[in-house]
Amino acid sequence: RVHLVVTRNGAAWWSGASDLNYSGGFAPFLLVAPIRAGLHDYSFQLLLEGGGGLLSVGQVDEVICGDAYLVNGQSNALAADYHNEGLSNSAQSRWIRSYGSSTRVAAEVVLDDVWHLADGALGNDSGTVGTWALRAARILVDRYQIPIAMMNGSVGGTALYLHKRDDLNPENLDTIYGRLLYRARRAGVDQDVRAILWHQGENNVGTDPEAYLRSYGELLGQWHEDFPALEHVFSFQVRRGCSIRDVGIREAQRQFPDHFPEVIALPTTAINAHDGCHFKYAGYNKMGLWMGAAMSAALFGDAPPRQAVPPNVDHARFTNSARDQIEILFRHPGHVLHLDPGIEDRLVLGDDAKEVVVKASTTPGRILLQLSAPTSATTLAFIGHARQGPWITNNFGVGAFTFEVPILP
Repeated sequence: RVHLVVTRNGAAWWSGASDLNYSGGFAPFLLVAPIRAGLHDYSFQLLLEGGGGLLSVGQVDEVICGDAYLVNGQSNALAADYHNEGLSNSAQSRWIRSYGSSTRVAAEVVLDDVWHLADGALGNDSGTVGTWALRAARILVDRYQIPIAMMNGSVGGTALYLHKRDDLNPENLDTIYGRLLYRARRAGVDQDVRAILWHQGENNVGTDPEAYLRSYGELLGQWHEDFPALEHVFSFQVRRGCSIRDVGIREAQRQFPDHFPEVIALPTTAINAHDGCHFKYAGYNKMGLWMGAAMSAALFGDAPPRQAVPPNVDHARFTNSARDQIEILFRHPGHVLHLDPGIEDRLVLGDDAKEVVVKASTTPGRILLQLSAPTSATTLAFIGHARQGPWITNNFGVGAFTFEVPILP
C-alpha cells in the first residue's frame, strides 16, 4: 500500500492510503488531499507499506494555497531598485512567492523550474515581481490572510505590440507573452490567475491613440483565452516623461475602463518621487498602496471611501458666451479636489491657442478656469508633470488622471 500523510503547521491534517496493484512493474495510484487557502504551511509525506513496516519515499514541505496574479509591461512594471536604495524588499513575505525567472533568455527560463520568495529589487531575474507589485501583494496578504503567487514578465523599453501572443506558438520563449504563459502553465496557475497588473505605454509615444486602444483590446482577448479565470486587469496610466510629452496615449489609457469593463485604471500623478522616467522607492511604494486598494475593492469587495477614488474628468464646457471661462466637471460630483499652486500652467488649451489659464479654483466635483482672453480652442488638456507637481488631488492625496477632452459649448 501507499500512504499520504499531510500536516498543517506541524499538526496532523489529513491522511489517506491506497492499495498498489502491480502490472508490468507499475502500480498507478491517486490520492487527493484537500488543503485550505490561508497562512498555513502544509507538508506532504509519501510512504510505502510492505514487509511489516513503512518506508518514507518522498516529502514536500512549505506548500501553501492562495491567489495567483501576473504583472506585465515595461520598465515601470518591472519596477526594480533603479536608485539602489535597498528598500524594494521592505514588503517581502514568505507568503508571497514567484515561480521561475523573468529573464529574457529562453534557455534560462526553462532552467529555472522552481518557486522562489518573491523579490521586489531585482530586474529580470529569479523570483522578480517588482517593488510596487510586492507592496500590493503584501497589503492583500496582511488584510485577507491569503498567500499570493505572483509572476512578472515585464521587459523595459517595449511597445505594446511586443507583448502580444504568437498565435502559432503561444509558448514561444522568444516572446514576452510566451515566457510568462510558459511559467504560469509550469507553475500550474494559468487556469486560476485572478488579475493582471499592467504598466506600459512610454514606448508607444507617437502611436495613434485609437490604434493603441484596438491593440490593447486584442491583447485583452488573448489574456482571456489563456487565463480563463481572469477577473480584472489593473492598468496604470503612464507618466509624463520617458519620451511621453503629449497626452494622446495617456488619454487612451484613461478611457480603458470605458471600452473594456474588466479594466480598472489607476493614475501615477501626484507622486513626486520620480526621476523623469522611473520612480524611486517612495514612488513605487505609493503606487503599490494605490494598487492594493484597487485590488481590495474589485477582488475582495472592500468598499473604499468615495473620496479615495482617483479624480477622473467627465467633460469640460464654456460657462459664458465670451468663451473666456471653462468649467471642468468630474465623474464624482461630490469629490473634494485640491489644486496645488501653479496648476494653471498644467492646464493647456489645444489648437495652438495663445490664450492661457490665469486662474483655477475648485468646488466639489468641478474646477473653474479663467482664461487670459476669449479663445477659439476646442480642446483642453491636463498635461501632468515629470518629476514633481503641481497636481490635482483628492482628499487622500491620489492624483487626478491626466486628460485631453473637447470643450463643449
